[in-house]
Amino acid sequence: MKNVIYSLLILSAFASSSQSLRELYQEGLKAYDEKNYELFTEKMFTIDTMRPNYPAVVYNLAGGYALTGQSSKALKTLEKYILMDATQDFSEDADFTSLLELERFTALKKKQSELTETIELKRTYELSILSSHPESITYSEKQKSFYIGGVRDGSIWEMKEGREPKLWAESPKNSWSVMGLQVSADEKTLWACTSSMNNYQDYNQSEEGFASVLKYDLKNGKLLETYALPGGHNFGDLITDKSGNIYVSDGTANKLYWISDKKGELEELADLSNDIFNLQGLTLDDTEKNLYLSDYIEGIYRFNLKSKDLEKLKIKGDDILIKGIDGLYFTDNSLIGLHNGTNPNRVIKYKLSEDRNAIIGKEVLAQGGVLGEPTQGVWIDGSLHFIMNSPWGAYDQDGNFNPESKSVNIGVIE
Repeated sequence: MKNVIYSLLILSAFASSSQSLRELYQEGLKAYDEKNYELFTEKMFTIDTMRPNYPAVVYNLAGGYALTGQSSKALKTLEKYILMDATQDFSEDADFTSLLELERFTALKKKQSELTETIELKRTYELSILSSHPESITYSEKQKSFYIGGVRDGSIWEMKEGREPKLWAESPKNSWSVMGLQVSADEKTLWACTSSMNNYQDYNQSEEGFASVLKYDLKNGKLLETYALPGGHNFGDLITDKSGNIYVSDGTANKLYWISDKKGELEELADLSNDIFNLQGLTLDDTEKNLYLSDYIEGIYRFNLKSKDLEKLKIKGDDILIKGIDGLYFTDNSLIGLHNGTNPNRVIKYKLSEDRNAIIGKEVLAQGGVLGEPTQGVWIDGSLHFIMNSPWGAYDQDGNFNPESKSVNIGVIE
């Protein structure tokens, strides 16, 4: 069983969670060592109920089912697992010996092979400034410029085709890692959201959990407004509508914030913490009445801006597990999700039902290969241009940043 290998990873992941989760996991490992597989399975099931879709737990749960003679549950759980991590050679794990001769296990291995095949995009290109650690990207048609936000330096860079990148805005006071960028519909304003993270080169522990929204004059780069919140926040993305309202996702408090065009103040729009584990990307549908939200752990939700109702999208298609989505984008009654919480990472287009409350199919647009860590994108003339290789893996255990490349890869979905 690979749970011993995974144990340090999962205990780290649970560090910000409840003490009971860590205790349950340790109790599960102890039960496994003592060959009390019924108790081991029970502990893993309990954790998966409390904190769903963590790969190590799902893998261990599958092993527990196999060890206790529950082959059908073991296979079903492994099917779920490979949608999250298709790289684990579980056929070599002795805990699954009882499954090896089953026809369904053979089919599962074939599916696993398909999930690790490389699917390349037809069009990609490169921009420099990877040393800034780009995470967010937007575009101005009027200025004919890309704007890219840096996690490492907290700066915003401007790039025009055929020119060297230009530092457009340095990190001002009450600004940290740039996590989201958006040019307003009238092309007068550039909006940015920032969060205090230890990847930020000027990180100050006393500002842990601080976050802000910045409003810039797009024409001259002048900072017009700063909206900051202390402690307990992580602004991960923002979006503007045609009326000039700004919506911001908070992945720590799991709340939606907004700045209305009329009031011009940062306000809490909705507290979603009872339903959502880790709020990430957000996108408006074509009616601008609904926000679609990605929960990095559980999937995609729809939030009605008028009624404030939140509903999780139903899954009606095959082989669909919506986990690990960062950027999320609406198009033609579908959603494009940038997955950097799967192995390999993927870009997937999810087809919505007619009433848009369910996912009824999927198309994998990119998988593995040069697709590093996809994060956020921007629509340009009907094509989604997105960051393919945000270098989160370039930090060592001491926080030093050593990216292998100096360029950021941009993928294009036509």
